[in-house]
Amino acid sequence: MGLDFSGVSNIVYQDVETLHTFKGNTDLPSLLLGVFFGLMIVMALYNLLLYFSLRDRAYLLYVGTTVFAILTTVSTNGLGDEYLWPNHPGIDSTIYVVFAGISMAFSSRFAALFLQLKLYSKRLDQLMWLICALGILVSVLTIILGIDPIKEFVRWIVLLSFPSYIVTGYIIYRKNYKPAKFYLIAWVPYVLGLLTRTMHGAGWLPTNQLVLSSIELGGALEIVLLSFALAYRIKEMKRELLEKELEKEQFKTKLLKDQKVILEQQVERRTKELSRANATKDKFFSIIAHDLRNPMIGLQGVGQKLEYFIKKDRQEKLLEMGGQIDRSIDQLNHLLNNLLNWAVSQTGGISYNPQIHQVAPLIQENIDLYKSLAKSKEVTLKNEIVEGELYADLNAVSTIIRNLLSNAIKFTENRSTVLLKAHESDNMIHITVRDQGKGMSPEMAQSLFKSNDFETTIGTRGEKGFGLGLRLCKEFTEMNQGTISVESEFGKGTSFTVSFPITIKITSA
Repeated sequence: MGLDFSGVSNIVYQDVETLHTFKGNTDLPSLLLGVFFGLMIVMALYNLLLYFSLRDRAYLLYVGTTVFAILTTVSTNGLGDEYLWPNHPGIDSTIYVVFAGISMAFSSRFAALFLQLKLYSKRLDQLMWLICALGILVSVLTIILGIDPIKEFVRWIVLLSFPSYIVTGYIIYRKNYKPAKFYLIAWVPYVLGLLTRTMHGAGWLPTNQLVLSSIELGGALEIVLLSFALAYRIKEMKRELLEKELEKEQFKTKLLKDQKVILEQQVERRTKELSRANATKDKFFSIIAHDLRNPMIGLQGVGQKLEYFIKKDRQEKLLEMGGQIDRSIDQLNHLLNNLLNWAVSQTGGISYNPQIHQVAPLIQENIDLYKSLAKSKEVTLKNEIVEGELYADLNAVSTIIRNLLSNAIKFTENRSTVLLKAHESDNMIHITVRDQGKGMSPEMAQSLFKSNDFETTIGTRGEKGFGLGLRLCKEFTEMNQGTISVESEFGKGTSFTVSFPITIKITSA
């Protein structure tokens, strides 16, 4: 926004009367001043109303610059002494510099805000603060010292400050800030008028009506153009705001679409998982019902048969019935234990309390539980484990060993051997349970721990199982930071190996 330092030229004229005589010889200066003041006052009031409507500080700074530019022009043309402060004649010769300094302070801050220098260039913003400070300094020094001691200082501030506005606007325009273009266009006529009057005051240009009216003409053009610049700035701000709102809405729409896709994928995945879980559950329950019924059928009618054989004194039949009862109860007990352990593991209720345990007595304790079952099939349980220790949960390890022993006995032919052995490597102890059953294909062996389905298998005496025990073995082994593997070959039997970590003993020096 422009300001009027044209009055500085008056201080270098030796014959001020000649200048006023020249101005008074025509009505054209009065007409130009009337147009200038009219435009300035109208634009000041108009932009003041816009400020109250928009609350944009740029409009308030524009009004401040315009008002003090009007006062500067009033003073430089001697109108202040005549109309505003007639009781203080001669004050116009000094006060116009005070008004011009204040106008400079407003215009520098207007430039900084209009061009968004805080965003685009902090150094240029600091330059505008410097010009603002210099404008205020000029006003203060004029009030204290008068115009004569500082006239050269004022002239150089004028010559250096206004080109800074143009350079600043150009730099910001090069940074693709479009409103800076209108700012530059608005400044050109006023700065040209200001430079013309300044050089005229220095005696570098002749005295004529065009020279004398250059600031008024430039100021009038600047007011109009700068108003366009402000309007364009508001338009650009609204456009940017609308673009941001549009981007925000597009982002929300995209986010909602992405979330919808993710939710649909999750629903689809969970639906499939639920369908598989329901299918597995149905199959699981049907197998449980079937396998629970088998031992119960074996016990059905036992009481009547025992009563009959006792009356008939059939001792051999009584012994046979006792073995049948033992096998049915053992089978039922084993199945119920596995069901209980599996149910607890699925609900996360398994307690985990790892400690150091000696392997040999732990294995032997579980072998003793299956001696009667092995004896009924004339299967020999051969334990070659005599030493070693492991770090794991005792109940989990016992459940694993019992299931492996039960499977080995179930799938081993009569009058054969189930071998248990162990060895240590890589800070792990590896316990192997090997049977002499019919074995299985490599494909079936690899799928034992991968499938989530329950498949019914038949032992050498028709014993049934559906893989729940092996699943427990895998879960409990992994819970103890161990591994489980299987090796099998048709006609040569199957070996299951479980590995558990060994705690390193720390000895004192």
